[in-house]
Amino acid sequence: MMAVDYKAPIKDIVFGYQVINSYDVLSKITQFSDFSEDIVIPTMEECGKFAEEVLAPINAVGDQNGATINDSVVTMPEGFVDAYKKFAEAGWSSISLPSEIGGGGMPIVLSGGTLEILSSANLAFGLAPGLSAGAISALNFHGSQEQKDKFLPKLVSGDWTGTMNLSEPQAGSDLGTITTKAEKKEDGTYRITGTKVWITFGEHDMTENIIHLVLAKVPGSPEGTKGISMFIVPKIMVNDDGSLGEKNEVKCLSIEEKLGIHASPTCVMEYGGNEGAVGYLVGEENRGLSYMFTMMNEARVWVGGQGLSCAVPAFQGAAQYARDRVQGRPVGMSKEDAKKSTIIDHADVRRMLMTMKSYTDAMRYLMYDNQLMMDLEYFAEDEETKAFGEERCGLLTPVTKAWVSDLGVELSNIAIQIYGGMGYVEETGVAQYLRDARIAPIYEGTNGIQALDLMFRKLPLDGGQAMQRLLTEVNETVETMKAGDEELQNMATLLEVEVNNLSEVTLWLGGRMLEGELVDASSAATPYMKMFGQVIGGYYMAKAAILAKQKLEETEDEFYADKITLSKFYMEQLLPLASGYTSSIKAGKDDLYSIKSENF
Repeated sequence: MMAVDYKAPIKDIVFGYQVINSYDVLSKITQFSDFSEDIVIPTMEECGKFAEEVLAPINAVGDQNGATINDSVVTMPEGFVDAYKKFAEAGWSSISLPSEIGGGGMPIVLSGGTLEILSSANLAFGLAPGLSAGAISALNFHGSQEQKDKFLPKLVSGDWTGTMNLSEPQAGSDLGTITTKAEKKEDGTYRITGTKVWITFGEHDMTENIIHLVLAKVPGSPEGTKGISMFIVPKIMVNDDGSLGEKNEVKCLSIEEKLGIHASPTCVMEYGGNEGAVGYLVGEENRGLSYMFTMMNEARVWVGGQGLSCAVPAFQGAAQYARDRVQGRPVGMSKEDAKKSTIIDHADVRRMLMTMKSYTDAMRYLMYDNQLMMDLEYFAEDEETKAFGEERCGLLTPVTKAWVSDLGVELSNIAIQIYGGMGYVEETGVAQYLRDARIAPIYEGTNGIQALDLMFRKLPLDGGQAMQRLLTEVNETVETMKAGDEELQNMATLLEVEVNNLSEVTLWLGGRMLEGELVDASSAATPYMKMFGQVIGGYYMAKAAILAKQKLEETEDEFYADKITLSKFYMEQLLPLASGYTSSIKAGKDDLYSIKSENF
């Protein structure tokens, strides 16, 4: 049996934009006032066609063959160079970039759907343009006009790709320990020397140039993260007229052998083998980390989305397999009926499929709403709306990154279980989704780091009022459901219990932090993150149920009846998992530290 072909879930994506009320929200921003389904539907249809016809067919090839390196030259798997050329020519690399720098001028939230589709078809491929988008944002917000003029046009067009160079062998999450140096020269440039690791698409043959954004320290700079600067370090030097010049002292030493995303070269990069690589300071010295966060915050939402992008095709394959696979007689079914039965008639298989399908809906709504808030933060024309977007984006980003990426692994694993033994072999292709998904909880800040970010940086925002405003919105949705039919009322009751519990736990944690019990709070960070994600997922599924009820009355489309069922399933069988984290959140640190390190 071969892998099932990926099909872009256009209708689900379009419904997702409706659930988060994207059109009304964006109508208040002049440049997006005409954003509507007239834009979304044809965009997603065209993107889906490209993904299905160009990217999906080379996904397994990339996984099986991977990127290769010979004498510092990285060669992409068969079909990737041609696919990237078609990708750039079609404009998928720039659709949500600002029009003033040559992009399509569409809102960031539109890229939620396109990135989901493209990465579902071929996650490894999608990493290159995804990183480029982050590099473009960092340069557009923080670069000089000269730098923008020199580097952005080719990055935006996709003729060049961009990277982010943070980590070093001794510096992963703790960037304050980086040792890469940047020495200023009389001409205003810097010479960069050092080694960077885990550099995604640090070297490849899909484009003629690669623009690296590199974190380094200028001699005499402050200790730790306060002394980090950001530099543009091109692979090939760019002349004043935009033409390419000499090769810079940038070298790929090796690529990693990885569990998954084999077609994405993860590089060890050397800067400055002789005199040093030429680098251009972005903004001011010692502000590099804050600049990089422009890139990282967008990347974190996108990495969360990678969990969704693995879960969706894994689900599609598992559902098709369950419809086709004949095995055993389902409980309660007659022998005669069982002759025409497949494993999708087994209750446990149904439970697994429902779990996958309802979670993917909740994951999608959260990710899209996170990006919608990013649009408000960047493009709103009044300061109050911008501030709200920034606040809400701050709360949602660590949850999107951690909760969604964790679920991507869990749901891909469930898909393998549905396949049974066939899921464990490579023939069906479903194992690739689990291997590919597994990186998302690790890079762009581990999910443990995201949990700490939520606990210590985001919950205290505005004295805790940011979180309170979010919970108030959830409670308003509960009240709306209470005014609906019996089905909505029952869902409201279930959601209200969990929201109240989350509120109580949040207040308790706030009290512990005020008392100085910070280790207790840090020990609770991950279970709290999981509780938060589970409840916020319920919030979005509630909004989906309310909307689906309205749509069903208008259209009698079975699609909306199914959405109501998925919301009900989430409330009854998945949402209650949130309360299960209460005990571990309140358990404190004592058990964690009672066993001596050497006894582990």
